[in-house]
Amino acid sequence: MTAPPLASSLPDRDELVFPESGLCFGCSPLNAAGLRLRFFRDGDGVRAETTMAPEYQGAPGVVHGGMQAVLLDEISCAAAFFLTGTRVMTGSLDLRYRRACPTGERLGVRAVIARDEGRYLVIRAAIHTVGEGAAVTESEGRFYRRESQE
Repeated sequence: MTAPPLASSLPDRDELVFPESGLCFGCSPLNAAGLRLRFFRDGDGVRAETTMAPEYQGAPGVVHGGMQAVLLDEISCAAAFFLTGTRVMTGSLDLRYRRACPTGERLGVRAVIARDEGRYLVIRAAIHTVGEGAAVTESEGRFYRRESQE
């Protein structure tokens, strides 16, 4: 599993907005308890930046592994939608925790489509601390196209 490279910062990027996000925990601006992620086109991928509050920690000062999975799943689904116009469902998501993911620091999350296998897309994603090159956590998953594009 190779992390997608972290591209430059967001200010000069075009924001991508889902036509309807309902109350999605990861991306809906309407979910007061959610992460409210905002997505941006970033070269051949999609990117978001966030700072995870201490409420999302596992060990002190470290983002809970499940919350890291949420970030990687969200950016992967966003990549599928914004790069191919396809709504997907997660079939599998393999994670590699490389080093501690800090709370209270700016995190960049980026995904690229590695392969289009017809029924599903293989998407690679990574979390980085902004300003550093090494991935904190990486993922690769199978994201199945939804039959209904509602």
